[in-house]
Amino acid sequence: MSRILTEIKSAYPSLATALSSLPEDETSDSRLMAELASYVVDSFEAGHTEDIRPAFELAERLIATGPDEERHAAVVGFLETVQNVASHRKCGSTAFEYLLGTMSLRAWAELTEMWKGKMSLAEVVASETGATLQPRWWQFWKRRSKRSPSELLNEVQSPELRKIIEQITRE
Repeated sequence: MSRILTEIKSAYPSLATALSSLPEDETSDSRLMAELASYVVDSFEAGHTEDIRPAFELAERLIATGPDEERHAAVVGFLETVQNVASHRKCGSTAFEYLLGTMSLRAWAELTEMWKGKMSLAEVVASETGATLQPRWWQFWKRRSKRSPSELLNEVQSPELRKIIEQITRE
């Protein structure tokens, strides 16, 4: 069992059950931190604001002192997912900034800058790699209107699919 999983289970016993049901090949530290991020945003919206502080403290510790894999899990798995999921909610991502430590705040700002003008993870990756998301010239006849993440979410019935879309898109 990873150190991150142990700490999450200790701080959030109610989340431990959900994490235990994940298939073994889907329990990377980044995935665990992303699940924690979604849980934190849900808890915040439910009014349990003090219950979420340990998650941000864990992220700060991992960023400040963890090995590269744990730092990545804290920044990309947790902070980026909090920003993405919260962007679809009434609270917005800025509602969580008061919980950020020094290192987390720096990573938060870098993530915000990286996502500026982008709505999907695919757009972020394309901008970092130089890839293009434009269709080939011969696909002009297949023009489709680009739909926003909120338009997509309005049509989603499955809670699992909704959660995935919230985690990889931003309003």
